[in-house]
Amino acid sequence: MGTRKIYTVTEINQYVSSIIRRDLLLSKNVEIEGEISEIGDSGGHVYFTLKDSAASLKVAFFKNYKASCKTRLSKGMKVRCVGRPELFANKGSFCFKAFSVCESGLGRLHEEYLRLKEKLEREGLFSASRKRPIPEFPKRVGVVTSAGGAVIRDIITTARSRFKGVSIVLSPALVQGEAAPASLISALRLLVEYGGIDVIIIGRGGGSFEDLSCFNDEALVREVAACEVPVISAVGHETDSMLVDFVADERAATPTAAAQKAVPDAAALARALDVRKKFAWETVGKLLRSEKDKLSLKACSLRGLRPSAMLSARMESLELARVRIEGLFNRIFDSALERLERAAVRLEERNPYRPLERGYAFVTDSRGRIVRSVGSVAAGERMSLRLADGRVDVVVEGASPGDIAE
Repeated sequence: MGTRKIYTVTEINQYVSSIIRRDLLLSKNVEIEGEISEIGDSGGHVYFTLKDSAASLKVAFFKNYKASCKTRLSKGMKVRCVGRPELFANKGSFCFKAFSVCESGLGRLHEEYLRLKEKLEREGLFSASRKRPIPEFPKRVGVVTSAGGAVIRDIITTARSRFKGVSIVLSPALVQGEAAPASLISALRLLVEYGGIDVIIIGRGGGSFEDLSCFNDEALVREVAACEVPVISAVGHETDSMLVDFVADERAATPTAAAQKAVPDAAALARALDVRKKFAWETVGKLLRSEKDKLSLKACSLRGLRPSAMLSARMESLELARVRIEGLFNRIFDSALERLERAAVRLEERNPYRPLERGYAFVTDSRGRIVRSVGSVAAGERMSLRLADGRVDVVVEGASPGDIAE
């Protein structure tokens, strides 16, 4: 029995690639047609997925060929591509290498999307007049999305970081596929029946136009429009616009942005409250001073007529205001005095004369200068010793440098 040859990955890839290059059909330029479902660019090259009703094919449109293309490619667009299928042997990736791309009409999904959008717009479902404001301080936020995705985690994390007291209620649903619209509708209704929900976030993460198409379902769009609770949509990324986005009361670019729109920022509210409190105190102070001035003027003008009852009532109000202001001043004064006393204690602790009580002395020469070194003292020179309880005048008999015992 002969030994079976074992091929390397490179050999197999190169063999398949050579078959494609030698094939009578595939070795020549071929024209294919399909709908763009995903698209991206890198380094000036464009990469997209071309699909029909049953299959999809990766397409590479390199920048040297793309320069002659006048069509702006986008998801949902139906295009015709001229090029050759190719297997890149080093990566084992099969794709269609396009030499030219032109539009051949919008794809079926996009056509249905535009038709339904126009219909619902005529009915007024997208009108700004029917949209409701999002509550400023919701206690309970409902979320309709996949239970296992990153969307619910992002919403919970963002909401709790902004306002710890908010409650998040998840109503899980499918967010992709044929069963998704019915699942989303059911989840939305469950939240409304649950009760106590102040605002609802509905959405999912990014994906292709086809992946997000369940959010263009007419029944779902009408359900969102009829929902008793204000709805924030957060479908896909900022560039994606589904019909649910148009009918929702508020649209957010991402799930994180939706949580920011739904839940207030407690720290920002606290800062705003401090500013308003300060403004209120300043306003009250100005009003008090203004009323005092008015009362003084009226007292002067009415002094001759002696309207004692009216003046007494006004003076009583003024006295109450004075007492409140005096109380505030006393509290401020007491606080300042307490700080001053603490400072005096600290200052006393640093009093340079304190060490004299422990037997130390300040030595000054005849001109009042402090003596810091034996070298600056001469025999016969008069000195003054400042002690804790007075001063002693001395005459230097002699001086010599030496070590000071610890």
